[in-house]
Amino acid sequence: MKKSMFVLAAIFLVLAVSSGAFAAKGLLTGAGIENGSLTGSDIKKGSLGADLLTGSARNSLRGATGSAGSQGVAGLAGGTGGVGANGSNGTDGLAGAKGSNGTNGAAGTNGTNGANGTVTPLSATAGLTALPTASGPVAVVYLDVPAGKYVILAKTELAQTGAGDSIDCTLKVGTSTLDQIAMKTLPALGAVPVSLQAVTTVASISRVSVDCAVEVANGTAAFSSLIAIPTS
Repeated sequence: MKKSMFVLAAIFLVLAVSSGAFAAKGLLTGAGIENGSLTGSDIKKGSLGADLLTGSARNSLRGATGSAGSQGVAGLAGGTGGVGANGSNGTDGLAGAKGSNGTNGAAGTNGTNGANGTVTPLSATAGLTALPTASGPVAVVYLDVPAGKYVILAKTELAQTGAGDSIDCTLKVGTSTLDQIAMKTLPALGAVPVSLQAVTTVASISRVSVDCAVEVANGTAAFSSLIAIPTS
């Protein structure tokens, strides 16, 4: 503290000499001041600023740091801010242009005509067949056909040993009669041709037959044939 006072006194003395009676003799140095001759009462209060002191002198004048004060009370919560204004709507984007229609593809060429289908008739033949008297109808020719629609043609030739005999022939599919012929023949040993025909449809494989009988004397059937022509 004494050192600081000494420094302050030296500064004061320099200022006084530069403005007073010592101006003629030049600046006053510390050697021209007697130790202890300047006191605090010789310096005007407030005339010396802290910026005239050295850093160490200023630090020596600083008091001890005081203890931290207690925390202040919390401030009141701020009010709720107002709702912001709605933003403006954006403008709609432009609609895309419609694409142009594609061109029609070229027409395909016509396919070649298929070959005409062939119709293969089904047929059967038989030779001499005996027709005993009073024995009932006898199948003189027959043919098994698959399911389908058919035009059926049949023929035979009947002969008998008695005079004025009666004959009877039927065209059948299974047990169903499609066509029939009955007649009284010529004198004994005469031959009579017989023809039968029909159009029929069968749902499954079936037997087509020509059944004949004589009433009085024994007889025969010969040159018998049966044709089934498929049709749509």
